Amino acid sequence: MTQFVLLIDTCVWINLAKDPSSEPIILALSDLVESGKIELICPPLIKDEFDRNKERVSEIATQRLSQEFKRIRRVIDQFGNEDKNLIVGAIDEIQHKLPIATNAVFGNLSNIEKLFESANSNDIPTEVKVNSADRALKKLAPFHKNKNSMGDAMLIEFFFYLANGNKDRSHVFVTHNTKDFSSPSDNRKPHEDFEAFFQKTGATYSINLVESVKSIEPEFLEDYIAEYEWVEETRGLYEILEHINIFVEKIWFNRYCLREELIADGKIRLVSKEEHKGYDPNVIRSDIWEGALKAAEAVKNKYPGELGPFSDFEWGMLNGKLSALRWVLGDEWDMLDT
Repeated sequence: MTQFVLLIDTCVWINLAKDPSSEPIILALSDLVESGKIELICPPLIKDEFDRNKERVSEIATQRLSQEFKRIRRVIDQFGNEDKNLIVGAIDEIQHKLPIATNAVFGNLSNIEKLFESANSNDIPTEVKVNSADRALKKLAPFHKNKNSMGDAMLIEFFFYLANGNKDRSHVFVTHNTKDFSSPSDNRKPHEDFEAFFQKTGATYSINLVESVKSIEPEFLEDYIAEYEWVEETRGLYEILEHINIFVEKIWFNRYCLREELIADGKIRLVSKEEHKGYDPNVIRSDIWEGALKAAEAVKNKYPGELGPFSDFEWGMLNGKLSALRWVLGDEWDMLDT
């Protein structure tokens, strides 16, 4: 038999969705629901409000991070000192990883929707709607702020309805909406208009889902946090650029060696600048070749023992790696110019 019944306010689900670090608690909650230790209550009004906001959540997650980086860069450009380039480089590294953060938001949205599918989604009874309207007439919380809070009223009244009708289980109401539901003197406690009910039924008021789950299965959640704290970091922008440069130099050197052989065999001629009449694959300007000789010597010194000769497989891997890294940064596939 389920021991704990959780009704989680829409604002909590939205905050979970837009925070990439929320993945452990969402997945832990999923497993606790699947195991039967927690019953999740999700009436249609929560699903509807979440659906209305989920597109905005994904847009905000992307825009907010992008705007923050633009704002920081403007400040650095205006007030930066001699360390400005170092700071900008670090910002570029983080900005390069933005897709990872936004993908995590989409993953959270998907996992939350799966939780909704497994939750108890009974419609709001007429009795709950009548009680909510009565609250409005009496200006009891959540109507104490002189605003239309019928949705919030039906949510808390529905929770009261469930907890009152099933006192053999522990009911937990989780919200981040402390303005409408919490006591003005201590937002960890329910508003005084709700306090008597929580005391009578033994139900729990919570503004922290993590702490609520920990109180149910403390070690279970810790295991999830430990597992998902470690993530495989994406490569940094400058690390990718560094390796692109390495592959370019090694591939260029191999092509240089091929031309060197063709020159030695007389298949490619060296001509002066004056003799050069335009592009010809069988002709190289002598002054350009002299520059290539110096560049080749520098590459030899930079990569001793790493410049071949390569097998067909090794040569394919080298070109494939260059193509892949350039694709990540926006080039088309098979961009192998050196």
